[in-house]
Amino acid sequence: MIFVSSLFPSFDLLFLATIINVGLEKNADRKYWELIWDKFKAGDRQAFETIYNEYVDVLFDYGSKITSNRDLLKDSIQDLFIDVYKYGSKLKKPEYLEFYLYKSLKRIIVRKLKENQRLDLTDDSLEQFNLKFSIEDAPDSDIREEHLQILQKELKKLDTKKRELLFLKFNSGLTYAEIGEMLEMKPDTVKKQVQRLLKQIQKKLGGSILELFVFCVKKTT
Repeated sequence: MIFVSSLFPSFDLLFLATIINVGLEKNADRKYWELIWDKFKAGDRQAFETIYNEYVDVLFDYGSKITSNRDLLKDSIQDLFIDVYKYGSKLKKPEYLEFYLYKSLKRIIVRKLKENQRLDLTDDSLEQFNLKFSIEDAPDSDIREEHLQILQKELKKLDTKKRELLFLKFNSGLTYAEIGEMLEMKPDTVKKQVQRLLKQIQKKLGGSILELFVFCVKKTT
């Protein structure tokens, strides 16, 4: 078994604990959202409002990394929630609500982009998945702009799928299997890719900038 501490020995235990605790909190959320979904399917209007209020900004943040067309993104989110409201009672209970919403929004955005461009383009040519950070995202006020620029430069070298993989890993409660389904990858491949990419960032930029990346990507919502 490969432990995070063995992969990144320069990280302190508090930082590692923060990542682990967030993962545990996300797992606990699954049970909560199962109950909310059951209430929604039973006709509880407030349950739908709870889902909308919790996820509308999260979905906007995720979608904004796929497309810079804000109007198209807003329309896509609106279509998603209209579909959930209209057909929710007939929908199969999702294993995890966040996964269902992410996957559905991505499908709607890609469809709209293709319709707008009227071209038979591949998903990769449509989705750029931009990860952009500002100095305000940094956990330490002493972090210099040049560090963020270095980090941004390295992220641009990654292909679309790898950038999205890293975002979903650190900014959602999705499992490796769920991330794999979204990106059409096997769960084991997703796990290995995450480990490889983080080691790559650490090797090129050092542990401090890798730590900066994890904090920044988690703060984008």
